[in-house]
Amino acid sequence: MEYSIEFEKTLFNPHRIDLPQHLILIPQFWDKMYFEQMRLEANTCIEMIQCEFLLFQDYTVICGFLGYPHLFTILEFITDIRQKDIYFLGTAGSTNEIYDHPLPLQVEEIHSTSILDVFAKEKQFKLKTVDSWQMNKAKGVTVDIIQRETPSWLKEQVQKGIDFVEMEIFPLRVYLQKPFHAVVVTSDLLAEPSIRVFKDKKSLQKEFVRSYELILELISKNNGGI
Repeated sequence: MEYSIEFEKTLFNPHRIDLPQHLILIPQFWDKMYFEQMRLEANTCIEMIQCEFLLFQDYTVICGFLGYPHLFTILEFITDIRQKDIYFLGTAGSTNEIYDHPLPLQVEEIHSTSILDVFAKEKQFKLKTVDSWQMNKAKGVTVDIIQRETPSWLKEQVQKGIDFVEMEIFPLRVYLQKPFHAVVVTSDLLAEPSIRVFKDKKSLQKEFVRSYELILELISKNNGGI
């Protein structure tokens, strides 16, 4: 892409957009047919920096970002982003052999890894959880690139009681300056001698959609719905 002054103005002094109070952040929606139906049902769809904004009456789904730098760039275009109610839905690599198949996990606590220590003095944060949801609560750690996940590093995470590895949640918690709801669906097992990717894609899609619909129910409840 050819660099331009207009691009610089857009990126460093963006025109911010007003969105509903609730934002659902999803790096990738794993059920493509379900997501296509979401597009059809949305009041408005916006494309911005390789991401999609699906606007509904009470919430917006933001989908298509990869890693926290891309996500933060997108969030800076939103008016009063830190006053919004945030819900994160993604996938993660399991470090706990109990989670050896696609399974949704509520993120109860998120930890930093050394490369992300510049974000905050704290090395871990509690997040919001819902007791009524039929899913385990788990502890995770954020990495910036998968190359960090060496055998010795993974062994250290297991010893610390870490259940999964992902790529956005710890920096997002620091960026927002408050806890939020986050769910990850396990997509592989990070165990020696190599990563074992779960082959049951239909189960992954099913659990991903179920988690998304639980978030919608929570938003409805927070808005005074049934």
